[in-house]
Amino acid sequence: MSAYKLIICLILTALLLTPPFSSAQQGTGKGILILYSSLTGNTKACCEALQKELQAELIEIKDVTDRSGKWGFFKTAIGSLFGSHTKIEPENPDLSSYSSIIIGSPIWTGKLSMATRTFIDKNSFAGKKIILFTTTNAFEKEKYKEKSKDLVRKAGGDVVGYYQVVAKEEVDGEKVDRGIERMVEDTLTFVPEIKEAFSLTD
Repeated sequence: MSAYKLIICLILTALLLTPPFSSAQQGTGKGILILYSSLTGNTKACCEALQKELQAELIEIKDVTDRSGKWGFFKTAIGSLFGSHTKIEPENPDLSSYSSIIIGSPIWTGKLSMATRTFIDKNSFAGKKIILFTTTNAFEKEKYKEKSKDLVRKAGGDVVGYYQVVAKEEVDGEKVDRGIERMVEDTLTFVPEIKEAFSLTD
């Protein structure tokens, strides 16, 4: 066998014996991931709409504590007020193949949900662009938004955007639900800005 043929055989053998890389191993980090927690369903509906528009992956961060009924609502409000954590599933999903992540959360007593805060504290977002998306009964003040951003920055994330949709509006002096359809419509208006923040525009 000539030296040329021997070299070709060795190269082919090496290629055949090398296991293929998974996307996580390659670390391409080109996908978009949407992580969200939702209690009433508002945040879920909005994040599902974003998923379709952005062709993203979607993971729900579930609070395994029963928060149904008036007592559940009370526990949620108190826990949020004091910055408590809660048990969540999943706790540490593989984030390695995503360079861009949207974190969706309702706002309770001026803070991200307990499930969302717990998730942020238990994971690293180093080297990733993060957008925070919140649903809330009233537009948040800048100081509260900065506190939420700081949680992500502490976990290593680069916060490149913060968007919020309100669930209630004032009609004849009373706060009434706006409805999921209108909230989703508002959410979709953010898509061009989200794509730009994630450097996805042509």
